[in-house]
Amino acid sequence: MSNSFRTGGKLADKSTCANTCSDEEIAAFFSTTYQSVTSISLAKNDYCLQLTCDTSWENLAVGISNNSVALLKRETLEKVYSYKAHKHRITGLRFPPSNNSVLWTSSSDGFLKMWDLRSNKCEKEFQIQIGNSLATKPINCFDMSPNERIMCFGTELAPEGTFLSFWDVRGGGVLGSYWHCHTDDITQIKFHPNQADMMATSATDGLINVFDISQNTEDDALTYCMNAEVTVGKLSWLCQNGRYERLSGLTDVESLQYWDIKEAAPLHKYSREEVASAMKRRVVDECYLVSVDMTSDGDNPLVLTGSLDAESSDCLRTLKFDIHSGRLVPHGTFHSKQPLLMTRTALYQAETDSYITAGECGVVRIWKSESADGVGKQTVAKQSRINRKKPY
Repeated sequence: MSNSFRTGGKLADKSTCANTCSDEEIAAFFSTTYQSVTSISLAKNDYCLQLTCDTSWENLAVGISNNSVALLKRETLEKVYSYKAHKHRITGLRFPPSNNSVLWTSSSDGFLKMWDLRSNKCEKEFQIQIGNSLATKPINCFDMSPNERIMCFGTELAPEGTFLSFWDVRGGGVLGSYWHCHTDDITQIKFHPNQADMMATSATDGLINVFDISQNTEDDALTYCMNAEVTVGKLSWLCQNGRYERLSGLTDVESLQYWDIKEAAPLHKYSREEVASAMKRRVVDECYLVSVDMTSDGDNPLVLTGSLDAESSDCLRTLKFDIHSGRLVPHGTFHSKQPLLMTRTALYQAETDSYITAGECGVVRIWKSESADGVGKQTVAKQSRINRKKPY
C-alpha cells in the first residue's frame, strides 16, 4: 500500500506531512545532520533497554529485554560476547570509573552483580533483603559514587515501604538505608559528578530529592526536596558556570523539567505540546523524550527527542536547550538507511558530537554529525528496618 495521499491536487508523503513545515524548512531549522555510520542487530524479538560505556569509551554494554547483556567494542560495535545476567528484568548497568574490566548489573530479581569481563563470570553478588524479611526487594535502579566507595540502589514499593539502600563496594556489606524520603517506586539515582557524598533521586511519588549522605541521619541527609508533581523517570546533573547545581528530569508524560536544586519550583518546564512544537512535528502524542546531555561548549544542553510514525521509520531530532532564554531551539536531525523504531536509551559523547542509540528494534547504532571526524558509510555488524544512622 502506498504511503502517500492527495492534498491540494498534489501527491504528499505521510512522513512529510507529519512535520509542521516543508522539507526545506526542516533542513534549515535542524542544521546539524547526524548520520548512522555503524549498527548491529542484537535482538530480533526483544528490546535494547540500557546502554553504558566505560570511561575510555572503548567498551559498550547493552541491557536487553531477554535479561541478557551484550558487550561490544564501542568504535566498531563488534560483539565480544553476551550472557544471561539475571533471571528477571535488568534495571541498570554501570562500569566503575577506574576499571574497564568490571561491569555491575541490577535486576528486578533483587540481585546486584559484579561481572569480571575478562573471565565472563559473576565475581560478586548481593541480594537485596531488608531487615529480617526473607522476601527479596526488586531493584529498580542503582548508581555508584564517583570515588567508587558507595553503591546506592532503589527498590520498588513493597509492604515494608520503598528503600534507598547503601552498600560498601570494598567491604561488601550493607551500610544502611533510607525509607522515609520516597513513598513509591524509586525510578532513578544519580550521584553528583564531582561530589561523592551528594546524590539525587526520583520516584513515582513525584518527588526529586537531593541528599548529602555524609550526614548521620536520613532527615539530616535530605538537603533539597522538589515536587515535580509527575513521575520523573530520568535525571541528569547539568552544569552552568562550571558548577553542577542543576537537574533535568524527563517525566512519564513526556515533559521536561529543569531545576536549580536550591529552588522550590522548576526554572523551566516544557510540556509534550511544547516539545512537539520545537520538533516541528504535527501529532503531539507521537513525540517522546530520550535524554538530556551536556555539550562540549558549556552551558546549553542537547535534548534528544523522537517521534513515532506507524507508517514509516520513526524520526529522531535534537533540540538545543538555551538555558538563558528558556527556549527549546531546533538543532539536529538523524538520517539512517534502515528503519527505526522507538528509541529507548542513548549515550552522547560531547567531544565527538556523536550518539549511541538503542531501542525497540533491537539495534544499536552509532550516529556522528557531519562535522565530526570519521564519518563514513553505514555498516551493519552482525518489617525490621535497618538503623537510620549514617550509612557509612
